[in-house]
Amino acid sequence: MPFPKNVAFSLLIKIKGRLHEFNFRQRGVSQYDTDTTDDRGNRIFFKIERENESWKIMDASLPAWLTENENLIVDATRDDSLIRF
Repeated sequence: MPFPKNVAFSLLIKIKGRLHEFNFRQRGVSQYDTDTTDDRGNRIFFKIERENESWKIMDASLPAWLTENENLIVDATRDDSLIRF
């Protein structure tokens, strides 16, 4: 019985002058569980999913600094070629 591959990686992304560590873990072919921390150290969990050949943050109740910088997050993963497009 073959085991599914466990894909997980972390990236440092600079948003509003501060480095944030983003942790990604693959959940199926087109979905990643992602987490990061806010300025107070509280962990924020959300999903990134492929929609029409591009990646989108799927959770609506996120802080503005995350939703406003969605392109930065997606572009950083694309640069590292870690999320398969």
